Amino acid sequence: PAVDTGDLAQAVSLLGMLARVARRSPLGSCMFRAAKAPQQQLRGAAPMAGSLAVGGPSERADVFVKAMTTRQWIQETERYPEAPKDVAELYETHLAMQQHELAAQLGGHGGYKLGAAGALGETCLYAPLFSSFFADAPARELSSASYQVHQVEPEFGMVLGSDLPARADGAPHSVEDVWSAVERVVLCIECCGRRASAELTAAQTPLGKFADSLMAGAVVRGPSLPTSGLDVAGLAGCATRLAVNGTQVSEGSGAAVPDGGPVQALTWLLEHPHRRG
Repeated sequence: PAVDTGDLAQAVSLLGMLARVARRSPLGSCMFRAAKAPQQQLRGAAPMAGSLAVGGPSERADVFVKAMTTRQWIQETERYPEAPKDVAELYETHLAMQQHELAAQLGGHGGYKLGAAGALGETCLYAPLFSSFFADAPARELSSASYQVHQVEPEFGMVLGSDLPARADGAPHSVEDVWSAVERVVLCIECCGRRASAELTAAQTPLGKFADSLMAGAVVRGPSLPTSGLDVAGLAGCATRLAVNGTQVSEGSGAAVPDGGPVQALTWLLEHPHRRG
């Protein structure tokens, strides 16, 4: 796609994607959707063999991580894991994925994606991203079949320069606290993926779909912007658009991000694991 990055507002809107985890920060990177492009079905999956490993979060995570590492997609109903019983078990599944023994083959835990605003009665949801999912623009080496890419979304990515552990007094971190810990904003495009066929994924409950790392796929990283030239309100008010070969196909706004803006969403994401313990 040809992307015009003229002024800052256009730049912050056009190319969005997550950044590789900052080594000194355990939270690493996070990504927030501002707009969505039309879906496109892509082929190239290989069926996964074997019987279904039913059970809890660890067994469910095992099925998805093995599909990611082998790129043998789940094509049969009996192979798709049982859906988590609730949101708490969904997050247990995601944690088991990022701690899986095969996660190193995917580059290890590289950050988080955040999305599904309002789903399941939650502000939004988040899921782990692995370091091998990231590619720098123009990402000519990226294979859509390797992730079963079915849609692309412009994103605001943020990389922390310092950690923000839970406060001793139990009070939440403010938006200002969180913004001061952000090292840079990375403009990205998420290539949403899945570990099962389109038909099988569509047949799942929301919890069943979200268990697949919230449809995480490849992340193409574009320009990296220092925070010195940005501010919280400016990111929230930033208009976004996605153009393919010069033709606009989607538009949105930083205000469409969960909780009203990218930094507000990052604050929510940072506090959520603290509340979960």
